Amino acid sequence: MKTRASQIIVADDDRTVRTVIVQALSRQGYQVGAATTIAGLWDITTSGRGDVLITDVGFPDGDALELLPRLQEKRPDLTIIVMSARANLLTAIKTQQSGVFDYLPKPFELKQLLDVIARAVTAEPPASAKEKPAVSLPKQLPIALLGKSPAMQMSFKLLTRLSGQHMPVLIKADIGSGKQTIAKTLHEMGPQSGESFEALNLSQLEESRHEDALFGLSGLLTRRSSGMVFINYIELLSAQAQMQLARFVENATPSNIPMPKHAVRVVAGTAVNLQSLVEQGLFREDLFFELSVAVLNVPPLRDRAEDIPQIAHLLCSRFSEELKAEKTLEEEAVAALQAYDWPGNIRELELILKRLSLTGQYVRLSAAMVAEEIGRTANMVEQAMPAKETNLTDMFSQHIERYFAATGDASPVPGLHGRILAEIEKPLIMETLYHTAGNQIKAAHILGLNRNTLRKKIKELNIPSKRDVYRKRGQEGR
Repeated sequence: MKTRASQIIVADDDRTVRTVIVQALSRQGYQVGAATTIAGLWDITTSGRGDVLITDVGFPDGDALELLPRLQEKRPDLTIIVMSARANLLTAIKTQQSGVFDYLPKPFELKQLLDVIARAVTAEPPASAKEKPAVSLPKQLPIALLGKSPAMQMSFKLLTRLSGQHMPVLIKADIGSGKQTIAKTLHEMGPQSGESFEALNLSQLEESRHEDALFGLSGLLTRRSSGMVFINYIELLSAQAQMQLARFVENATPSNIPMPKHAVRVVAGTAVNLQSLVEQGLFREDLFFELSVAVLNVPPLRDRAEDIPQIAHLLCSRFSEELKAEKTLEEEAVAALQAYDWPGNIRELELILKRLSLTGQYVRLSAAMVAEEIGRTANMVEQAMPAKETNLTDMFSQHIERYFAATGDASPVPGLHGRILAEIEKPLIMETLYHTAGNQIKAAHILGLNRNTLRKKIKELNIPSKRDVYRKRGQEGR
């Protein structure tokens, strides 16, 4: 007896999208029906047709997400997939709360859609929303998580999935992207939202204090049995604290999902490639793997210019209310914001718009005003950055030139190549250690050496290894 082909219902008011999906599914052997309105979607599914429904969110006659709870009561056997081109974090949360099988941000590749459909038709009957991990609405949608770009929609989807689980999360985002805010939102969306959230910024803490800050008597990971601890700049964590954290995360991560009632969830943040540090021996491999079970990549602002208008207008509105001075952005001003590459990400955009909101009598902010403020901020950033790196080749050539000039007509002592290499290595390592205040992990990273290789050279060249030696000169030079 021939098995009946699975029936797929495609609901989308965009004719082009609908036609492409219907044709692709038909070629795979599925029976396909279509709907162009909320009313049509309701009629076709409640009549008993369809094993899987793939639906857009917005229709001329309503919102599909508002319909889903009623539809699931009527058709508990129907597997639902939501797709949307104009979704945000709230959309992702609502789909999770509705017991939706999967969520596809538009645009997506047909292969991606077909893979989801293939999983859907062979999956167990869909779980009810009550059986899904709890996802709560955050107190306020943070600026860092605003946007409707495809890249942000993928971040929303993953963030929502991770919110109801206990596993560690590594938030990978450029500096200024709001990693701590994102971590707090993840916490507020989860079942432990009523528990404490605490953050540790390792860039503001001496390495010698890392272990105590996390594992001391009053450490963040020893004085609580629930909630979330966010560790930013995780790449700076001391070697001893890395070892302890790896052990803690391994033991604290349960095999059962959802997460247990009493457990501390560890979330880490970084702007660097941790895997590269692992390969250089600068970061523990076991800790990297423990933290990388779930990686939340947040795209930089420069890669999602289409999100800037929404973010900029909202910031202007907030600053107008906060500063009691109404400000609006002209269309050309928004375009100027979109044309900038935002090395400081959301933080820089907030700074510029807040400064513009403090300007005098002007209500409408022009493109010229935006360009002037961007230029002023860029100069500040440039002044704060280290001076352009000296060309080492030119600098060394000058020294060699002076060396040969000093010898006059006499030939230098043979073995110059070996002597120079031997003599330059020790001061190079020592000056790098002075630069890092004796931090061998940072020094190895700057030198491009494996950490063990650096330790070996320190011993061979009789270089002081105690950090106090390097801190002393740094203090004298202040």
